[in-house]
Amino acid sequence: MPLEDLSPIHKRLACVQFIAEVSLVANCKPSDLKLALTLIADLANSEPLSSCADEGIFYAVE
Repeated sequence: MPLEDLSPIHKRLACVQFIAEVSLVANCKPSDLKLALTLIADLANSEPLSSCADEGIFYAVE
């Protein structure tokens, strides 16, 4: 599937999955694994996508 056909939420989730799988397969040092987890957290906490609000996947924590 071409990257252009993916919705923004699918692109973000694909990035998270890629980072997680590569860091696990590579047997990273603890510092590298921490960096990978930080990248995943940054993606998860980045600006919400307009399409996500409609799908009810992400919501603001009160």
